[in-house]
Amino acid sequence: MKNKFVMAAIIILGLVIVGFLLFKPDFSAGNVIAQPDVKEFTVNAFQFGYSPNVIEVNKGDNVRIIINNTDTLHGMRIPNLSLRGNEIIEFTADKQGEFTWYCTNMCGQGHMQMQGKLIVR
Repeated sequence: MKNKFVMAAIIILGLVIVGFLLFKPDFSAGNVIAQPDVKEFTVNAFQFGYSPNVIEVNKGDNVRIIINNTDTLHGMRIPNLSLRGNEIIEFTADKQGEFTWYCTNMCGQGHMQMQGKLIVR
């Protein structure tokens, strides 16, 4: 009787572990858990600009920028903060200043002029 109980507990535990492994969220695919202390911005990227093209945050803010590529793959890179992404960028604004961002992917004739600005107060 005791062996059957232990065996049943092991089977249930195994099913729970397998279920977790099969159905756990894939955070690398862009699935993000909402956090109330994150300042989130959606930036539309299009040939050859961004809207909005200026984002302002405070030093210490946790920031999430969702990049909505509206016509082709653009992305965003902020070299002075070593940030880069095609769909999402997350970081803590730990450095005050004005930082220019640029398009990550060659998107046509106006690619080199495609930029925006992050202001950290």
